[in-house]
Amino acid sequence: MDPVQRLFLDSIREYSTNSQAAGGLVDADSQYQKVLEEETAKLRRLYGGGDLTSFPNFKFREPQWDEVSQK
Repeated sequence: MDPVQRLFLDSIREYSTNSQAAGGLVDADSQYQKVLEEETAKLRRLYGGGDLTSFPNFKFREPQWDEVSQK
């Protein structure tokens, strides 16, 4: 493996480990956390709440066709 590639992968693994240990974002200051919470609250108000981290579940119904009588 390329040394630069190994360094990149090691830093990604380290960040992942640190973020899991911290329970969230690593190196995020209080200003960033505040803005993130405000924007999340704004999106919840705009879109009616719910879980904003998961993809929505769509339900499509089959259209109802009216039968046309032959004259």
